[in-house]
Amino acid sequence: MQRTKPSSLRAFLALDLDDDALDVLSAHLRRLRAMPWANAVRWVSADNLHLTLRFLGDIAPAQAERYIGALRRGLTQVADLPGLSLRVSGPRLFPRSSHPRVIACLAESNATLTALADLAEACATGIGLAAEKRPFNGHITLGRLRDPPPQGAVLPKEEEGTLMRPTAITLYKSELSPRGAIYTALHTFSLRSQL
Repeated sequence: MQRTKPSSLRAFLALDLDDDALDVLSAHLRRLRAMPWANAVRWVSADNLHLTLRFLGDIAPAQAERYIGALRRGLTQVADLPGLSLRVSGPRLFPRSSHPRVIACLAESNATLTALADLAEACATGIGLAAEKRPFNGHITLGRLRDPPPQGAVLPKEEEGTLMRPTAITLYKSELSPRGAIYTALHTFSLRSQL
């Protein structure tokens, strides 16, 4: 008798951003898509812009439920959630300008963002996932480079930075398709009201 593989889902935890932030990020996308080298980048849909706190990968539905429960308990311990704001840069080559993989807007670290990333990681290891080896570096991906950027490709000069206010923390299911990723919210914790 052949055993069927238990169902799993590809998941990640993210900060959802306010409409003003999404307007700024969408404007960045419009400018970048007009660059001569834009076809060397797989651009993120404006509907999918977010700041990932922790990529979980393939997990079982029961693990997702345990993760949500652990987050619910942990979020009550994080201070200043309703007042969370992030200073976010204009588009940058990331993680290093010499060897970039994505074009992203980088979030300046603050105590609340660090606490959320630490909580996301603790909940992930708590459901049996391996610890993340790379340090958390908050960013909002605008596009993924298909190849190294063409010689002489430069990003447009942007203002000093923009203040963005996350509105929610959401656990998403991600399904890959030829037209890009499709995200489905599994559970959302509002940052505008009591958790």
